[in-house]
Formats: sequence, C-alpha cells, structure tokens
Amino acid sequence: MRKLWIHIGTPKTGSTAIQRYARSRQPYLASKSVDFLIRGRRGSYNDLGVHLRGGQRAEAEKTGAEIRRKIAGSPAETLVLTSEMFTGSDPALLREVLALDEPFETRIVGYFRRQDRYLESAYKQKMKTGKVKPGFQNYVDKFGTRGGEYRRIISGWDAAWPDAEFIFRRFDPAAFPKGDVVHDFTQLLGLDIDADDKPPVEEVANPTPSIDLLDLMQLVADMPGLDARKVFRSMPVGALPRFEGRAMDNATALALLSQFEEDNEALRQRFFPDDPALFPMDDLSGPDPAIAAPAFSDDQRAMIRALLQAVTEQTAR
Repeated sequence: MRKLWIHIGTPKTGSTAIQRYARSRQPYLASKSVDFLIRGRRGSYNDLGVHLRGGQRAEAEKTGAEIRRKIAGSPAETLVLTSEMFTGSDPALLREVLALDEPFETRIVGYFRRQDRYLESAYKQKMKTGKVKPGFQNYVDKFGTRGGEYRRIISGWDAAWPDAEFIFRRFDPAAFPKGDVVHDFTQLLGLDIDADDKPPVEEVANPTPSIDLLDLMQLVADMPGLDARKVFRSMPVGALPRFEGRAMDNATALALLSQFEEDNEALRQRFFPDDPALFPMDDLSGPDPAIAAPAFSDDQRAMIRALLQAVTEQTAR
C-alpha cells in the first residue's frame, strides 16, 4: 500500500521552506520514490485550501480531479500533498473533493507553534497587506484567537480521516535536525538528505520585514487602486531590515496561553505523555522582551500618505 502524507502547515511554521525544497529537488525526490504533487511552479495546493475555505465547491472539485490524475499517473510509493491553508479548511470537505479510490496508508502532519508565538506570526502576516494596524491587541480585536485552538483543528481531522495517523510536530527549530524544518520533514519521510548530498539552500524562505515597513503597508492598503498584496510581493523583502522584538509582553502571553490550557493538556497526554507540558514556557518567567513598535509619527504618516497618493495618481495618468 502506498503512503499519502497530507501536510497541513500550520501557517508560519516553515511550510514555504518545505515546498521550496520540493520544487528544487524534484529529480532527487523522484529517485527516492517521493512525489510532492507539485502545483505548476508552486510546491503547494494553497489554491485548493482557498477554494475550500471560501465555499467554492466547483473549483475545489476541479482541483481535486487534477490531484487524482497526478496520483494515478505517479509511480512514487510516497505521495505528499502540502498546503498551510489546509489548517483552516474543512477536512471532511477536502476528503470529499479528493475522492481518492486507491487505499493509502495516510499520515497527516501538522507543525504547531506555541499559541502566543503563532498568533504573533499571524498578526505580522496580516500587517503585511495592511489588514490590521500595528499593535497585537488590534489583531485580537479583529480576528480573535480561534487559530490557536489546536485541539479543535486536530479533532476535525480525526473525524474526517479516522483511518489516518495524525503526527503533531512542535515547531521548535532548536530541536530539529540541523535546526531546520526541511530536515525534520524529510526525515519523517525516511530520507537522509545530508547523506544523499541534497541539503536545502541556506536562505530564509519567508522573512518578516521590520515593524516600520509593516506600518507603511497599512498606508499602502488605504490607497485606492493599489493591491497591497502585490505591492508587498514586489518588494525585495529579504534585503530590507527584519522584524525585531516581540508583539506582547510576558504577562500578555501568559494570559493568552491560559485560554488554551485545558486543550494543550489534552494534546500533551495524547502526543507527549512523558513531557511535563505541551510547549515549554520557561522563557515567559524571565525579563520582558522588547516590544516592536513603529517609529513613525502621525505627521510623518500624513506626509507618506500624501506622497503615496501623488505617486498613485501620477502612475494612473
């Protein structure tokens, strides 16, 4: 029986790095009878996740049919379907649109950050396209904390795929082989990419820019006629200053984590019964971290907004 691995993210846990590796190492992976089911130039099926989230059943079924054709035509013994967008999708609907006839030994892999770190990452992600103003509480007020309900997420996969094994991976680069999620994931697949001389390229797959740039993206998002997402993707983010500091102090993080205490304990008992906690929290008993805050004054923002408006109008002529 062939193996099917469904990698569901979560977002901001190295999914882009895994997918980039899959694209760049297709011949090597094929030689090991591993097929990542590459989606054109992309390594993921994020569009399927988007269709599932948006209730676009017809589009999702088209993509599901494409995946079935690829699986049927693949000689690989191990198949990998990856998208960080699967985390927020309905697993039962995914199974329906895939409609796989072939029986598989199925494993579902999720990487999970401690909830305060995950929600901090989600906050930064929303700022990239101007969907939330700087300040972590602004994110919570607008989007809530549902994304940190890992027990609920996993229960949905258990119900939809009762025949599958769910693998919970704590996203902790310090504990990964070589400190790298690509090494960790490929090791799960039974590969030794260093012994095979096929390590990943050392690069940051999806760097988070400075809080000042994220602040400016709010102004970009307010400009009529501009697509903030396209603007951000056009920028040389890797060459610009990186995000420094944290989004919340220790007390805020502890209060946030208390919301998930019962669920995290249940997950610890299931996946890590020999560990004292699902996620280590020793860092939250020390000094408070520096909090990232924009350096622009209101007057500076007004000038930048006027400049963006003028450039937009000039470009439109």
